[in-house]
Amino acid sequence: MTIQEIRRVHSAQPFQPFRVLVADGRSYDVRHPEFMAQSQNGRMIYVSTPDGSMVSLDLLLVTGVKIHAKGQNGHARRAK
Repeated sequence: MTIQEIRRVHSAQPFQPFRVLVADGRSYDVRHPEFMAQSQNGRMIYVSTPDGSMVSLDLLLVTGVKIHAKGQNGHARRAK
């Protein structure tokens, strides 16, 4: 995964919530653009978790991004 791919999804207009997938099987939801930040050099991303903490992820360990499907009312459906 490259920083350009992450930036494209993160800055999409209109924003669509997405899930960051990591090599060890974990995943992190980004439900709003403010819930993710990037390092200056583009090597790391930081994702806010539901408990208010931040997770640091090296992009070398990020395997993909899954954009949440939108429901009929325009709101993102919860991933199962």
